Amino acid sequence: MKLIASPVLDAQAALGEGPLWDAENSVLHWVDINNDRVHTFNPQNGKDTFIDVEEKVGCVVKRCAKGGGGFIISLPEKFASLDGDIVTPLAHLETGLGNRMNDGKCDPAGRFWCGSMHPDFTEGVGNLWMMDKDLSVEHKLGGVTISNGLAWSGDAKTLYYIDTPTGQVDAFDYDIATGAIANRRTAVKNSWGGYFDGMTIDTEDHLYIAIWNGGCVLKINPRTGELLTKITVPGVKNVTCCTFGGKDLQDLYITSSGEGADPKEEPNAGALFHISLPDSKGLAAFEFSG
Repeated sequence: MKLIASPVLDAQAALGEGPLWDAENSVLHWVDINNDRVHTFNPQNGKDTFIDVEEKVGCVVKRCAKGGGGFIISLPEKFASLDGDIVTPLAHLETGLGNRMNDGKCDPAGRFWCGSMHPDFTEGVGNLWMMDKDLSVEHKLGGVTISNGLAWSGDAKTLYYIDTPTGQVDAFDYDIATGAIANRRTAVKNSWGGYFDGMTIDTEDHLYIAIWNGGCVLKINPRTGELLTKITVPGVKNVTCCTFGGKDLQDLYITSSGEGADPKEEPNAGALFHISLPDSKGLAAFEFSG
């Protein structure tokens, strides 16, 4: 069966990324990195609003009520809270390197993970960081070029991770009690073209990987490396990330990039897409617990 996603918002995002389903409010939060915006899309009425945070914003996650609510965002050289339109720095890192933050998520214990990259794609100058509930920051990986997709297995024992230029998904043993990662190995090698970008995971531990310069999302079994399904994302080449949402977490929302695209060749570049996947079910997004 051929699966094709449909555009649901002509966002014309320069670099749409980081979709996050907010089950409490039945809305989708996402970012446009190069336009400095944190967006909220309401699927019920099709309306989209945004907050301009005045710096390139790599990702957004929800913060738990006991931590004050609102959001945690990643900005160049820092992690910050976002309450309404008020940005408050929480942790400073990578000062003076010229890097910006990219994809990030919370782990099953409520810690915030986010990686960096240089805007010129300089090899090996990026990092992967973890901010714990007490706001302390721990360096997890160095030598990264474009830190991208993160996903944890349903049993919380494995972290899957993408550094885009490597052309693969790596797996780590993950310790939920401490956040420690170990035993890095290759889980999936890209043999389908394009570049692995952001990703999400379902209840069967299948990965859904957005393909930059590939116009699709690939559903892959990371235990076997087998391609299970291809979801075409029409009218755009650079597909950036995806997440499950909707009432039963059976809707896949997909972000894309419109920067530099020819509207004649890519009429949907920068749009937000949706597809219903009744045979799949996603995992709820974790909140930051600090």
